[in-house]
Amino acid sequence: MVSTAAGTIADRYKMLKGLRGGWWSLNAYIATLTAFFTAFTYLTTSDPVLSAAVATTVFSSTLGLNLAAERLLNAKTPNYTARRLNSLSVVELFILAAGLPLSALTNLLHPKLGEATYSLFISITTYVGYSVRRALGNNLSPQTPMALTLTPLLLGSLTLQAYVNDFTKALLLSTTAYLLGVVAMEASRELIDSRCIAGIKPFRLLQAFLTSLLSGLTHDLEDLMSRLGRTDEVRCELFVIRREGQRPVALVISDVHPGPFRTVGSSMLPSLIQQKLGEKGFESAVLKGLSSHEKNIASRKTAEQLAERLAVEAVALLESKEFKTAFALPMRNRLNGASSLTVGMAGKRIIILTLHPHPMEDLSPEALPDGLPGDMLVVDAHNSFYDGFKALENTSLEKLKQLVDRLKGQRLQLHENVMVGFARYVPADIGPSEGMGAGGVSCIVFEAAGERYAVVAVDANNAMPWVRDTVIEVCRRYGCIDVELCTTDTHMVNAVQLGGRGYHPLGEVIGKVELERMVEETLKRAIGNLAPAAAAHTTVVVKDVRVFADILETIAGIVPYGIRTYTAAGFAASASSLAIALII
Repeated sequence: MVSTAAGTIADRYKMLKGLRGGWWSLNAYIATLTAFFTAFTYLTTSDPVLSAAVATTVFSSTLGLNLAAERLLNAKTPNYTARRLNSLSVVELFILAAGLPLSALTNLLHPKLGEATYSLFISITTYVGYSVRRALGNNLSPQTPMALTLTPLLLGSLTLQAYVNDFTKALLLSTTAYLLGVVAMEASRELIDSRCIAGIKPFRLLQAFLTSLLSGLTHDLEDLMSRLGRTDEVRCELFVIRREGQRPVALVISDVHPGPFRTVGSSMLPSLIQQKLGEKGFESAVLKGLSSHEKNIASRKTAEQLAERLAVEAVALLESKEFKTAFALPMRNRLNGASSLTVGMAGKRIIILTLHPHPMEDLSPEALPDGLPGDMLVVDAHNSFYDGFKALENTSLEKLKQLVDRLKGQRLQLHENVMVGFARYVPADIGPSEGMGAGGVSCIVFEAAGERYAVVAVDANNAMPWVRDTVIEVCRRYGCIDVELCTTDTHMVNAVQLGGRGYHPLGEVIGKVELERMVEETLKRAIGNLAPAAAAHTTVVVKDVRVFADILETIAGIVPYGIRTYTAAGFAASASSLAIALII
């Protein structure tokens, strides 16, 4: 399944990241709005003291309060940055500013209508401002975001003087509207929290999610994911290819799903494996085994431990006597639109499956026929993206099953004196925002009897269909008879930016020229270090690992209900404020 949940949720909270522009731009917004409120107050009351009080109140309740919040609370709540809070203050001031001309117009009809209209805008502003501060205020009591949402109350009390000319009444109206906004938010939160997820309140999950998304701190979210998860075993197939005069190559096929997003859980597992293997002196590539979102590892620490375990096992395997010099050169098989490239080494068959150019998404173990021989290791190429596609339908799964079933009894022709080359290229100027994980582009080349084949593995979450065509085209220029493109399905590229799908598959941002350059550079280096090789294999199994299904999909399912509840509560607060102001 394409993990769009992080993007879906983030899209609802774009404002949390803050308006575009730096510190001075936000100051300019606030100064301009302050001038507007001050001018309005003076023009309607001719009171210079009241006008000066308005200007002082705006600056102190926005810039001053936000700066104090950052200095005093940021260590406990890193989401509270002055820039982010200033962005929210700008939104609040815009809402209040919009209320002034509307209330002035209704005041022409009747003074009571002017008071009531502006009270409504105070309530709306409080509701929005308090809601965001409450959501951002992880580990804070409600009183703190309440205290930081004083602008509507204070500024409202002063500007209402234009209609009531009675500070006590203005303060009463403003306080009532303020409290209605706060109460409405807490009521909507209680309603949303009534839909608990395995005993955990959605609002708590939302706060932990936003802290991870906005501040990069994952501990709270991973703790909740662990509580929501289950214990399972994870399995990795590890190949070590020893090459004469060259660094050994480790090839890992993992059944761990690298999710859910950014650095959370096992999202970075492919590049973590490459990092740990590199520290032990190995070149390495990671391929996606049979896994779906049910096998996200709950914590990054556990993912790092798994990567370290693989590196230790690779060293032990390299020092063993298990190496075999016989390889089976890659062989292509096609059936009803499904395609496989089979590579044989160390007595195993690595079968890379694809449906390209049709959508290729997560393959789970249940998607393949029963009774697979022990020497068959299936890889999900995960190399053909289609926007809006969620999961492989039954017809596609049946095609893959039929192809794998045909391959059960396939015998491969073994070759001695096979040359293996390897290279990895990590571009300095392309990263998660463009859909490229920290593992970059890896290329392994096999050559024997004048025939050359390549497998290109990219640390990305799927690829646009044209990317595979381009990779094949580049590799064929350098004499490759057959080629396959794989992506690791890394989710470190997911939810990097707020809104939208939440990530870019390979080739959506990176253009053809740049992609050709990266593949060509990697391929040339791999061909340049071709050397006689032998391979060994072991299976690494780790038991009692906390894994979880993609809870973000569950949270995303609650979002529509949450939005409806939140909107209804906002309308209720506004209507109540309007009604009470008409009565007072």
